[in-house]
Amino acid sequence: MMLVLPQRKKQLFFTFLLFLLAINSSFSQDPVSEFLDSILTHEEDTSKKVLGLLRYSGQNRYVPPTKKLIAKAVQISKTNEDALLLANSYYALGNYHFFNANIDSSLTSLDLADEYLGTKDQMLKASILSTRGGIYSKSGDVTLALATQLEAKAILEQIDESGLDDSAKNQLTGKKLVLYNSLANLYLKIDDYENALKNYDEAYNLATKDERALPNTAIILSNKGELLYKMKRYEEALQTAYDAKKMKIEAKLPERFVAVSNYHIGRALYQLDSVGSALNYFNKALTTSRDKQYAHGEMLALAERGLLYLEQGNLEKALTDCRRSLKFAEAMDEIETKIEACDCLYKTESKLGNYEASLRNFEMYTQLKDSLFNEKNVRKITQLGMQYEFDKREAEQELLIAKKNRQQKLMLWGVGVLVVFGLLASIFLRKRLIYQKTITAQRQAIQEQEIVKLRQQNRITTMNSMIEGQEKERARIAKDLHDGLGSLLSSVKSHYIAVTENHSTNKETVDKTEQLIDYACNEVRRISHNMVPHTLAVSGLRDGIKDLADRLTIDNYEVTLEINKLPKLDATKEAMVYRLVQEIVSNIKKHAKAKSIFIQLYAHNEQVFLTVEDDGVGFNPQQSKNKEGLGLKNIESRVAYLNGEIDWDSEEGRGTTININFLA
Repeated sequence: MMLVLPQRKKQLFFTFLLFLLAINSSFSQDPVSEFLDSILTHEEDTSKKVLGLLRYSGQNRYVPPTKKLIAKAVQISKTNEDALLLANSYYALGNYHFFNANIDSSLTSLDLADEYLGTKDQMLKASILSTRGGIYSKSGDVTLALATQLEAKAILEQIDESGLDDSAKNQLTGKKLVLYNSLANLYLKIDDYENALKNYDEAYNLATKDERALPNTAIILSNKGELLYKMKRYEEALQTAYDAKKMKIEAKLPERFVAVSNYHIGRALYQLDSVGSALNYFNKALTTSRDKQYAHGEMLALAERGLLYLEQGNLEKALTDCRRSLKFAEAMDEIETKIEACDCLYKTESKLGNYEASLRNFEMYTQLKDSLFNEKNVRKITQLGMQYEFDKREAEQELLIAKKNRQQKLMLWGVGVLVVFGLLASIFLRKRLIYQKTITAQRQAIQEQEIVKLRQQNRITTMNSMIEGQEKERARIAKDLHDGLGSLLSSVKSHYIAVTENHSTNKETVDKTEQLIDYACNEVRRISHNMVPHTLAVSGLRDGIKDLADRLTIDNYEVTLEINKLPKLDATKEAMVYRLVQEIVSNIKKHAKAKSIFIQLYAHNEQVFLTVEDDGVGFNPQQSKNKEGLGLKNIESRVAYLNGEIDWDSEEGRGTTININFLA
């Protein structure tokens, strides 16, 4: 025993040491950077390299660190001038912005993906449409989202699986699965329960065929349970919610997904009169949602628990829960939860004797309910019209297939019948083609008229903004002359009168007069420089912007300036670009509270690109445009003057990025 014990201690010591080293290594590694280094080092095939980067980003649900993987994929695709890889890369970038709530940037990236894709890959085309549908749905346009998703579904269902390998078949199945679930969610929003249930079942059947799709299977089953609840099939909804919760735990989904299942179970139990059990599940959902900062889950659980407390007669708790739920719903603009919370509040306030508050909540409840009813009716009517057109197209396709089958049978009757039928078919198709061309030409003419009209309106708006900007500039110069130069010259005059009237040769007075004259000269130079910068006039745009950057550095900003391949622009455009950068920088200094500013100006394929980025407080571009200030209007009017495009990418607390491009 005396010989064995030290050996065991050594083993335990070395095991503990290795454990500490492993922990230290795991904390020091950056999985995204490690994967990037690995694939760039070991993968030689360009296509596999790019698709590997994009696949990894998607598997990690496009979390912020994956942006550098997508950016690298875009760079490699551009270097190799591969249009299909560029389409895939910009599609992934669109998904990244969608998952991170940058809607405008997402649509811009998807437009680029469509541009590079053309008609090469129908599966990717359907995926781009599906993401667009998600964007429209998130923006509240359910009808447009539904039309887009149905278009994507038609493309996927026309793909011939017989020519695909196993990997491509699995990919197609996965895309159909996600699409059917999205369609079901959209049908659920417009209360088309039958179509919603049909699509959930189709998605669930596809998901159960693939063991790797367990997380998707769990989410689809959870969505189906919510639908069954809305269909008032409460016992089925309860069992489905139990099954979905079990599946989510097996799939190791985040706890907020389990919280949603607890909420669904609680609702079903409440409708089946198991009030105590329902309250227990609502409390579970609420606790998890708060721990994980899942505001949507907290809002739903509070609304249902408030109604339960109201039924139990616990009015103070009901009032507290429903008020908090309404606050969440107003912040997230969840109209159905607002209706539920107002319903709870007006009934609770009435029982408490607060009749004025009860009436106020009742009026809000009826207004919201009428609004939702009207909105759903409009959506339903639009969807019915759209479904009619969709069914009509399917019927036309079926008729065309039936015609082809009949043609094949008629071939057996002889050459003569075939020739006659062929002539008839040819005439029919020619007339149809002429008709389609006529309709297309008419639509194109209408579109061109609309474009001309919009351009005219845009010119008028631009001119108005330019005039407003000029008036503002004149007012600023007048203020500078009055407050700065005017006061200085008044002081010079006073000193001069003092010298001449008193015949004073006092050196201090004379020196003070000379100093004021120097100040006046400097003020004239400053105002002149602001009107027409000396550097811009003498050395051109590049040095003019460098001068702006130097002045920012003097003002204690960290400035990064990149100017590459800048072509020779005419004097007007140079002045306009300079004023554009000057206006943006002025806005940053006034409002952004930034510490660092990044300015990039370069040209590519006869296009000039300007990017200005800061790490300031950020803002809501749409709200700022609706205000009276001229800052953003001046920027947009200058971009319009250059016939360019501008993209505002900003959120409060996350800085601002402005991307501008125009023809050189």
